[in-house]
Amino acid sequence: MLLNYLKIAWRNLRKDKFYSLINILGLTIGVTCGLLLLLYVTDELSYDRYHANGSQIYRIVSHITEPDKVNRWSSTQPAIAPTLKKDYPFVKNYVRLFPYGRVMFRQGEKRFYEEDIYAADSTVFDVFSYKFIEGDPKTALAQPGSVVLTQKAAQKFFGSKSAVGQSLQTNDTTFYKVTAVLEDVPKNSHLTFNGLMSIGQNERSQAGNFGGFYLYSYLVLPENFDTKVLESKFPEVYDKYIGPIFKRMGIKVTYELQPLTRIHLYSSMEGESNGNIGYVYTFSAVAFFMLLIASINYMNLATARSAKRAKEVGLRKVMGSLRSRLMAQFLTESVLMTVIALAASLILVVALLPFFNTVSGKEIEFRELLRPQFLLIALAIIVFTGFISGSYPAFYLSAFEPATVLKGAFNVKGGSFFRKALVVAQFTISLTMLICTWIVYKQLNFMRNHDLGYDQEQVLTINYEDRQPRAAYNAFRNELLANPNVRQVASASSPTSNIGGRVIFTVESNTGLKEMGFRPMRVDYDYLKTMGMKLVSGRDFSEKIPADTLNSVIINQAVVTRMGWKQPLGKKIILGSLPQNGEQGPPTAQVIGVVKDFHQQSLYSPIEPLIMLCGRALPVTHIKILPQNVEKTVAFIGQKWHDAYPDRLFEYRFLDQDFESAYKADELRGRIFTAFSGMTILIACLGLFGLATFTTEQRIKEIGVRKVLGASVGSVVLLLSKDFTKLVLFSFPIAIPIAWYSMYTWLQNFPYKTDIGVWVFIAACLLTLFICWATVVYQSVKAALVNPVKSLRSE
Repeated sequence: MLLNYLKIAWRNLRKDKFYSLINILGLTIGVTCGLLLLLYVTDELSYDRYHANGSQIYRIVSHITEPDKVNRWSSTQPAIAPTLKKDYPFVKNYVRLFPYGRVMFRQGEKRFYEEDIYAADSTVFDVFSYKFIEGDPKTALAQPGSVVLTQKAAQKFFGSKSAVGQSLQTNDTTFYKVTAVLEDVPKNSHLTFNGLMSIGQNERSQAGNFGGFYLYSYLVLPENFDTKVLESKFPEVYDKYIGPIFKRMGIKVTYELQPLTRIHLYSSMEGESNGNIGYVYTFSAVAFFMLLIASINYMNLATARSAKRAKEVGLRKVMGSLRSRLMAQFLTESVLMTVIALAASLILVVALLPFFNTVSGKEIEFRELLRPQFLLIALAIIVFTGFISGSYPAFYLSAFEPATVLKGAFNVKGGSFFRKALVVAQFTISLTMLICTWIVYKQLNFMRNHDLGYDQEQVLTINYEDRQPRAAYNAFRNELLANPNVRQVASASSPTSNIGGRVIFTVESNTGLKEMGFRPMRVDYDYLKTMGMKLVSGRDFSEKIPADTLNSVIINQAVVTRMGWKQPLGKKIILGSLPQNGEQGPPTAQVIGVVKDFHQQSLYSPIEPLIMLCGRALPVTHIKILPQNVEKTVAFIGQKWHDAYPDRLFEYRFLDQDFESAYKADELRGRIFTAFSGMTILIACLGLFGLATFTTEQRIKEIGVRKVLGASVGSVVLLLSKDFTKLVLFSFPIAIPIAWYSMYTWLQNFPYKTDIGVWVFIAACLLTLFICWATVVYQSVKAALVNPVKSLRSE
């Protein structure tokens, strides 16, 4: 019986090639896009799940509550994890990771800067699961002066030779022995590194520090452990160890436990570049809607061409065919069509995967297509698309009464309301996605073009790795300024686009001295001028006033707002905490200037209150160059760098690149969303094109009569387009509020955001209407131009 169903289904597909092509093309596009999106979603959901005990690992997150603000940091103090392990036996293990960032290593004559270097406790390989190529995980970081490299880093230094036993030297002349080589950290990890060093003397001396928040702490807890048990102990830990440090400052510290497998999608703390569960939901919904629209196409076209199948159904019923068997026949046709589309889709997915990886920033491999989970998804697509899309036509067509059909009294209008509802649903989804895509790109353009409060164009930055070479800074600076293509040179303690964490200052408030956390930044005399920053009051640091390096600070407007100062100039700021027990306190400075607020990080973070202190020859050099002859100017800077620092590599970045990289992840997601929104509209238009074709075929004689009676081509086109235009117009009041609410909610994630604007909705509606007309008018004009003699000659 099944074989017979398949034979008849195949004959029907071949018999009406246009109908089959429209459906298979729509299903193929929908399934291909759905599979690619599901590959993206499954990759996002796989982060950190490769660790053997990943479900038992938790990161400690710190909540620092000041009198006027709350900060949530992924970093902790060095002492918190060891203390929890010591005081609470149910804590099975812990590891701490000290971020070193960018480190220059030497190996003989070779020198390389290596990014993402951490110092780690020797327990790191007991907590996390990494695959070792060489070395023993139990002893890899047990001894001081040990370093574990990833395969990529080891090949960079040692080529094809074994790295274990070799030595590397850092900038500060410390030697590290390579004790192991790991496979590169999987991309689906929230924490990536190129090397792990054993805990050094500096970290060991800080082991009991409950004051500074500058490392990452992870705990291993028993399986199925109730984390509330440990979180309920945190107040005890605070009162015993931490309270005495922070209470006098009016600061409260609390902690939470964050499951390792939720960090990538659910963590949005400062300095982290992670995924977003919202995008996972969005792309999952897009995949579902694309399959749904493709299914709607099938249902629409199947019911629209019901007149062609009516006599077939009538004859089958007269010959004794049961309704259940007719339904099985129609379902077989839809499933066969889905299987053909799925086969074509799998070929397309394999062909498009490299391009998709480029667009999405992923590294999804072909073997993912052979995983059991993916094969189950493919089976689910057949079931969903094949049976869901075929269900209504099967019920509808199998219900025809044979006597009515064979008498010629059959009317195909019975399913018209359902078809119209499906067309409205299609264009509601398409219009919603179009509006959302438009606003996503509007927000990204807003962030790229937003006034940062300084001039980032043509600013080249160079980071020093230690203090020793800064002695040559002044000579290096003077050499650069001798070049007419170099406009300004300045130095600062950090890049302008990534100013570091907060420290405690004692500030003169309207009610007395208060200890509060602020972002600090050291800058030299030329910094504000080089970066094009504006003073709103007061003066800049001056070389003519040597005392500026000790007792003067410049603040931004955010400090004035936070402190509620009406007259900030002259306010006292003690560069540290208040002295205790008669000890000598830190120096006292006063505010000499207020700089206009500028963004210290990307626009994902609000502008923080900032205190600038004066310094000389600081770690980061900012060089403002002319836009002409950029390559020659950079080469000149590189030569002068090598002259000043012959043993240091010349590596630089342009400041605008740092900001562009901050938005890269969202831009990639925006491209994906745009591409698949376009595909959604294309699928909807394919269905509309097919529906318009069948509609005009059914009305061909009516069109002939109208032309004989004097109707113009334009009036016929308007007649045929009118019904479809109404359906698209019906989708507008449904799609607009859905899109507005979705985008309004999404924009709340950004401290600085664009306005949604009425014109976006107007433009999207007009574009959708134009696409509808362009799809329908072709068939309408074609039908209107047919000679009425040909359409009426059978009468």
